[in-house]
Amino acid sequence: MFIPDATIKQILDKADIVAVIGEHIKLEKKGNDYKGICPFHNDSNPSLSVSPNKKVFKCFSCGETGNAITFVQKYKHVSFPEAVKIVGEKCGIDVKLGNNSRQQNFEKLYKIMQDATTYYEFYLKNSIEGKVALDYLHNRKLDDQIIKRFKIGLASKENNLLYEAMTKKEEPYLPIDLIKCGLIHEKNHYDMFRNRIIFPIDDQNGNIVGFSGRIFQESQKGEPKYINTTENDIFKKGNILYNYSYALNDIKKKNRVYIFEGFMDVIAAYRADVLNTVATMGTALTDNHIKMIKKLTSNIVLCFDGDTAGVTATKRAIQLFLKEGMNVSVMLLPEGIDPDEYLEKYGKDSLNRFLENEYISSIDYLYSLEKRKLILSDINSVENFKKNIFLYLKMFNSKYIENQIFKRMSDDLELNSKELNNDFENAVFSNDSMFEKNSKDEDIVELKSNSKSRYLKAEQMLVCMAFQKKEYCDKIARLLPFTLNLYVDKGNRDLFLSIVNYYHQNHQMIYEEFCNSIDVDEETKERLDNILRETIIGDDNFVDDLIKECTEMIFKYAKDKKLDMLRNSEGDLDIDHLRAISELKRKTIKIKDRNKE
Repeated sequence: MFIPDATIKQILDKADIVAVIGEHIKLEKKGNDYKGICPFHNDSNPSLSVSPNKKVFKCFSCGETGNAITFVQKYKHVSFPEAVKIVGEKCGIDVKLGNNSRQQNFEKLYKIMQDATTYYEFYLKNSIEGKVALDYLHNRKLDDQIIKRFKIGLASKENNLLYEAMTKKEEPYLPIDLIKCGLIHEKNHYDMFRNRIIFPIDDQNGNIVGFSGRIFQESQKGEPKYINTTENDIFKKGNILYNYSYALNDIKKKNRVYIFEGFMDVIAAYRADVLNTVATMGTALTDNHIKMIKKLTSNIVLCFDGDTAGVTATKRAIQLFLKEGMNVSVMLLPEGIDPDEYLEKYGKDSLNRFLENEYISSIDYLYSLEKRKLILSDINSVENFKKNIFLYLKMFNSKYIENQIFKRMSDDLELNSKELNNDFENAVFSNDSMFEKNSKDEDIVELKSNSKSRYLKAEQMLVCMAFQKKEYCDKIARLLPFTLNLYVDKGNRDLFLSIVNYYHQNHQMIYEEFCNSIDVDEETKERLDNILRETIIGDDNFVDDLIKECTEMIFKYAKDKKLDMLRNSEGDLDIDHLRAISELKRKTIKIKDRNKE
């Protein structure tokens, strides 16, 4: 790809090398120059010098030197033309790299997202609303350097200010392109993120492709805490790891990556000087995520929540990384708090020490999970413990790990390690691992086709009623155990739970805001639209009838399968499920009695 020398010179003359490099590493002014930790070797003292007058950088330790373009090329591991384009965009010079129409369309959308980011940043720092938002950020211990590093901004509470700014500039954008980027509503063009603090999300090449908007005022209580850009041509959650493009050199240098669930955890780690971090933005790890990480390191530290969903995600992630031959550890913060909360409570030095030193191996993590459930006086419990540990050992496929775990099991179970080894050698394993079974979270009700159609319709109507009114939603959640794995169609159950989550923070359903809430993806939205196409008008009695019909389905299935449906993944009877079914039966009898009156 040929780029004229005159264009390169123009970019280098116009580029602010301190700003370009300062996006990726911390720089401090020392005399006429700036100093920072060199990202190209394992630097402990600031040995990188940046000269704004000469427009060059030099590391006096490892010898790396160059200009703004070569820094970006080396830091982001991109080609020289791509680096020229990246730096050119930062100083308003457009560099064309190809004629591919799809790529050109992407480039246009990237530019829109960059300009929107610049607008949000400007509004945060230059408006009355911005002062309130800045106070909020400063109170959260996000100083100006952090705000600049993560390009945090603010969307005005005015409905159409972004639309006006982007369509009436010197080189205006078309509304259709702003809609494609998920910035404005299709019908009335008002800002999707109005009155929210904006956190930009970039892809692996450093292009800003989406935003997460957070409420920050008491008056916003009841609104979803965060809303994210909906998936579009450039924003695909399965291809994005938050902070990846900024962290890749630190990950390579440390030969380790910390994987969090949310971007605030990444920011907390950054404040504690732990820079080799990424986040999945609340979505499950994908094959693309694994490939992105594998390019940089084979050493993984998982830092997910300690709740049921977090444990399931951690176990699944362990499996995925082990399949790729990678080393996996797990971080467990004390008291079940997240890194941001830990930082506030104990300070950045304590968080730094914890992140750097307190993770455990994945087999230790899995062993501890199973041991919590172990009851030595219960033979079934002991056998299940052994069976599950054997499954893990089969997956790790390491003689050293086997020997170490057998020693531990021998102490915990008061059994001879040779006997354990014999049991392991004689164990029969299915093709599917326990992780895959647990991660599916499915127990779809099997019924004859005519019955299934009837109950499926009842499920869909219940979802529709729950969407229409919070009172209906609360009633369905109270009387029907959608939280159990009992449903005809898993998608209906997931959609209902999304509605429940929305109503936890909102008293009234607003379609656009629900569709932009953090747990609603395109598939869920499409399912909702299909259900809402049939307008259903009902009342409390109608909801009762639907609940009655669905509970009949559950009892029919329970009768056919006896107690099999109430066994957990280890084969034990699930007491919580038994209690829930008993309570459901009691409430259903009440509904039937009321209908007879």
